[in-house]
Amino acid sequence: MDAPNIFKVIDDRFSVERIENYDLLMEVQETRFKFLLREKISKTVVWLEDYYLGYVNSTEKLEEKLKKVFTDHEFLKANFWNSINLIIDFPCFSSIPEDFYMEELSANYLKIQYPELDFAEFEIETFKYGSEYLIFGVPQNTITIFQNYFPNKLIGCSNSLLNSIKYFHAHARIQNKNLLILDDNWLEAIYLEPKTGNLKTKKITLNSQYLKAFLNEIEKNGQLETLIYGEITPFSHIYRTISDKLTIIEFGGVPRNSKLSQYFAEIPEQRYFTLFSVIF
Repeated sequence: MDAPNIFKVIDDRFSVERIENYDLLMEVQETRFKFLLREKISKTVVWLEDYYLGYVNSTEKLEEKLKKVFTDHEFLKANFWNSINLIIDFPCFSSIPEDFYMEELSANYLKIQYPELDFAEFEIETFKYGSEYLIFGVPQNTITIFQNYFPNKLIGCSNSLLNSIKYFHAHARIQNKNLLILDDNWLEAIYLEPKTGNLKTKKITLNSQYLKAFLNEIEKNGQLETLIYGEITPFSHIYRTISDKLTIIEFGGVPRNSKLSQYFAEIPEQRYFTLFSVIF
């Protein structure tokens, strides 16, 4: 039942006696829980941990796994951080042309695409990109798990894919590239369609029979450079599948808005994009 810590980096200047001087940023995925600590004044990351939870297919299972992490950790459940933010990687999003969008109907748009979900139990995030509104659902029951660990503390919550889109939108230098972001089970693609300039966002499971067709669609974007982030190495099966279709590829580095000390020099730079790219 253990949830093993598979990766950890510590800046020796971190002090558990000064927790109120650090910002806590957590990310929960289908198979992982990650968090980093950032020094409040210098904005320097001083701690990073990555836990493999195994496949978690229910809120109850997630809560059980996280309880083990929080109970065993030396300081994570402290309740006096300078700020607490949570990224939830949940594949629930839709896009609506600006001419047809009405804010009060945001949950209804998602309901059309995901009729099995009860959107009374979701927080809805929206983001305007060009002539479209992007709509994302963040499950309240996942937020509640973390709120129970940090009572009376405001937790800022966001959707992982939306954060990645915001990063793409804010950095013109990567808007002529394809972005692929992978976790243990999913591949996300973010790119601009050449003919229209419209943002294209897709997400597909790695074991899908349609994965190669999905890559074919990205290939039609032209042989642009593709940046790869996440749970992938040059020796993995999924890397070979991608490189068979997309020949101009490279692994992405640490986002420029992150400030890391020399203690993080050996970090696999592509792996923690969804943490390091967030502005909080």
